[in-house]
Amino acid sequence: MYKVKVTLTSKHTPTELAKKYKTTYDKVMVQLNKGIKVEKEHTGNTLVAKKIALDHLAENLLYYEKLRKIERKFKK
Repeated sequence: MYKVKVTLTSKHTPTELAKKYKTTYDKVMVQLNKGIKVEKEHTGNTLVAKKIALDHLAENLLYYEKLRKIERKFKK
């Protein structure tokens, strides 16, 4: 059996992401809350969901909006 070690901290914070994308903290938090909701479908641990969401938002601030559009296409 494999044991996966999970750290509950992300390399990124909402404040850092706001600076990176030159946007407001509030806009980052809106995206982060969307991300946490999506990631909680995969884990019951809110801290893990938050870390995963922050990592995805570091790749692209609109990650979860784009994911939603893709999922809608496949449901049709």
